[in-house]
Amino acid sequence: MVPESLVVLARELRLVVSTLREENQAFRCSIFEVNDREEEPLAYRVISDGFESITCLEAQTSAYNYAKRVYPAFANQMKKPPYLIWRGPMRRL
Repeated sequence: MVPESLVVLARELRLVVSTLREENQAFRCSIFEVNDREEEPLAYRVISDGFESITCLEAQTSAYNYAKRVYPAFANQMKKPPYLIWRGPMRRL
């Protein structure tokens, strides 16, 4: 499953934001590039990690603002927060 996209960068390449609630009750967001080609397994690459705030919306907004700075050519196409909560890619054991 590919989570809700912040923006589609190119065919089958998009940015997504993960959101976790930490033990200290703060929220932490990370930005991933995800390649969702049908013929290959999903591939995630961390773009940035550690946008933390006391509220979910503030953490997601920090991630959004960072993505606009890193991908200025796509800034006008980016979906503004709030985003659906997605914990991030599952790691294989």
